[in-house]
Amino acid sequence: MRLPSFVYHAPSSLAEALKVKNELGTSAAILAGGTDLIVNLKHRLASPAAVISLRNIKEMTGIEAKPDSLVIRAGASLMQTANNEAVKKHFPVLVKAIGSIGAIGIQYFRGTIGGNLCLQPRCILYNQTLFWRSGKDKCHRTGGKDCLALQGSESCNAVCSADTVPVLVALSAQLTIAGSGGKRSLPVSEFFTGKGESPFNLMPEEIVTEIRLPIPWGPISWSYQRLSFRSAVDFPYVNAAATAIIDNGRVESFRAVLSAAGPAPITLKEVESAIKGQTPDPEMVNQAGVAALKAAEGAIVDNAAASKDYRIKMAAVVVRRAVKEALGL
Repeated sequence: MRLPSFVYHAPSSLAEALKVKNELGTSAAILAGGTDLIVNLKHRLASPAAVISLRNIKEMTGIEAKPDSLVIRAGASLMQTANNEAVKKHFPVLVKAIGSIGAIGIQYFRGTIGGNLCLQPRCILYNQTLFWRSGKDKCHRTGGKDCLALQGSESCNAVCSADTVPVLVALSAQLTIAGSGGKRSLPVSEFFTGKGESPFNLMPEEIVTEIRLPIPWGPISWSYQRLSFRSAVDFPYVNAAATAIIDNGRVESFRAVLSAAGPAPITLKEVESAIKGQTPDPEMVNQAGVAALKAAEGAIVDNAAASKDYRIKMAAVVVRRAVKEALGL
C-alpha cells in the first residue's frame, strides 16, 4: 500500500514546529516514530495535507533527572527510555511496559514514548484497509453518525491500546503541552477525552513535549499486567497497572488503573480509597477484581479480536494480578 500525498515538514526546533502546526491546525499530522501513523496513512484512516516530523528537534529528545521528578521528552525513543538508569531505578514498571510494546524493531529502532502515549485508539471495525471499510457503513471516525461496535452510541468506542498509558496514570505522570499560547501542564489521567473520534485533550495547534514523573517519596512496589494472544505483536486486549507505597505495614499511597477497555484508561478510585491506609490483605485483591469487572462491563464493547465477554472477564483477572503483586500478597 502506498502513502497518500502530503507536504512534509522537518523543522529543526520546537518553535518552528509549533509555528507550522499553528498555521495548519488539524490538517497537519505529527510524526514521531511513525509506527502508528504510517500504517494509518497507508490504510487511508488519515489523509492530512501535511506531516510534521519531530525527528530533527533535539529539544524533544532526552531524559532529565531533577531532585523531585524525572522529565522524559516526548521524542525520546522507547529504547532510550527503557535503558535510562534513572528510569530503571525509580520506575521499573515503565521499563516493563515498554518491553511489551510491539516487536523488537519498534522498541529499539522506531517507537517513541510520546508516540505510544498518543497512539490512536483502535477498533477491529475501523483499523482496516480502505477496501475492507468500503463494504461497511460509516462510523463516527469516518464521517458517520453511529458506532458500528455499539449501535446508538453517541461517540466512538475504540480502544486505548497503549502499553505505557495505565503505567503513566498509575505513576501520576504529568504532561507538558506546548502551543501558540505557551505551555500548559496536564495530568496523563486527564489527557484522554473518552471519545474515540477525538481521543486527546489537545487543541489543533498543540504538541505534547514532555512527560514528567514525580519521584516516589518512598519505596514503590508495582505491577503491570496485560493480556494478548501473541506477546511480540499484538496490542493488549486488556491491561492494568498498580503502584503502592507501603510504610510501617500500611498502604500509604496506592493507584490501580484498568486500560485497553475503552477510549480512556479507567482509574479505579473506589479501590484506591478502600486500600489506602490499610494493612495489605488478600480481600483487597477480590475487591479490586469486583470493581474492575463492573468498570469493564460499562466500557468494553465487541470491537476486538477477542470477544467482549472474554475481555470483561479478563479485565478482572489482570487487575487482580496487578493489585496482588503491587501489594506483595
